[in-house]
Amino acid sequence: MTEYQSFIQRKHVRHESQGFDVPADELNANLYNWQSDIARFSLRKGRSALFADCGLGKTIMQLSWADAVVKHTGKPVLILCPIAVASQTCNEASRFEIDTPMINVRKDGQSGKPSIQIVNYDAIHKLNLSIYGGVALDESSILKNFTGKIKQRLCSAFESFPFKLACTATPSPNDIMELGNHAEFLGIMRSNEMLSRWFINDTMKAGGYRLSKHATKDFWRWVASWAVCISKPSDIGGDDDGYDLPELRVQTHFVTPGTPPKGHLFDPGNRVSATEIHKEKRRALVEKASIVADLVNNKEQWAIWVDTDYEADALKKVIPDCVEVRGSTPEHRKEAALLGFADGTHRVIITKPEIGGFGLNWQHCHNTTYFAGFSFERWYQSIRRMWRFGQEYPVNVHLIASDAEASIVDTLQRKSRQHQEMVSAMASAMSEGMLEELYGKRPLRPYETPKESRVPGWLTTQNEGSIYANVH
Repeated sequence: MTEYQSFIQRKHVRHESQGFDVPADELNANLYNWQSDIARFSLRKGRSALFADCGLGKTIMQLSWADAVVKHTGKPVLILCPIAVASQTCNEASRFEIDTPMINVRKDGQSGKPSIQIVNYDAIHKLNLSIYGGVALDESSILKNFTGKIKQRLCSAFESFPFKLACTATPSPNDIMELGNHAEFLGIMRSNEMLSRWFINDTMKAGGYRLSKHATKDFWRWVASWAVCISKPSDIGGDDDGYDLPELRVQTHFVTPGTPPKGHLFDPGNRVSATEIHKEKRRALVEKASIVADLVNNKEQWAIWVDTDYEADALKKVIPDCVEVRGSTPEHRKEAALLGFADGTHRVIITKPEIGGFGLNWQHCHNTTYFAGFSFERWYQSIRRMWRFGQEYPVNVHLIASDAEASIVDTLQRKSRQHQEMVSAMASAMSEGMLEELYGKRPLRPYETPKESRVPGWLTTQNEGSIYANVH
């Protein structure tokens, strides 16, 4: 191999397999073929990520992965998840005939025979991590914050684990640090190394990065060597039959508060800024609560998403049969209320996206209201609790905003369109690499420098042919 060939080969980075092979017939029989292929890929890699849209079966794939690691290592496997998701995961395990995981884990983690153990993220400090053979992060978008304490704690606590799985919905392709933080948690590559290898500073966005044009194919091929990213089964050759999202009906309700606006920011033709958002929210609170009450006070189930406690307080006054979950609610009451809404005990729930918007399956409900806010991720995750594969009804989303919050509504709509376009583009960019990793199809051939180049005949003359016919 020449020095130049070695240089080219070093530029193509790939996460090599460090796990173990499991025959398909030894995994859970309830897995679809394409789900089984993903689980086997994750086990073969040892450390990997699963980016799959809501309703594609992340839970059963995650449980099957954990069950296989338990059997392979003879040690318990830890699944970390948001509040109330543990009970939901246990129900799924029972339905798919997987050994029922433990939720209430003793501090030493010992429980007789090795098993799957599920714990909320905020209880990591209570565990003796040395006894576990593997870890899975449910809703691993918790790694999103580049310098956050939770991200740093997770990376440090599980640095030496040979078997790691990170599961979340399809990330936004322009959220570079989400991909980088997943790679760092999995021990594949440091975020800063990823940036220096494939990205350049985005001069149009302070502190931002963008993928270098010439590095695009190589970057997504690298991601495909440790992650599967799908928005539908056909992205990896599966059958899309039964995987049709229902209609999403988004209706925006603009209110004009009776209280005259104060200050230039709220004058007609101007739009509310992030620094003034709470003044505007309070100004429009009574009118917004009235609209929500008119929508919700019927016999159907509703999920109501709020940004603040004062919005929840106003809504509780006009919706008598609701249950509310906020940050200060004791953990046992949070879980009981969230699960009570899921099983139909409570008709209406009021909560914030950061509390109930991640991991929970509420496809029994198809009506929701949302108070306009700047975060697209909160909006996306909240809606996807209901708008997911398996939902039988059109999902009705009522976006509530004041006239001064029109710019926020415009931003959410624009980002929703961009997200769908970018996710499709990312799946397309990764498709060749994913098919190779999963099925050995379309292998990338190593670059070889040509030994000989021949000049086309029409560039030569009869007299010069002997000179130009072969160029070495």
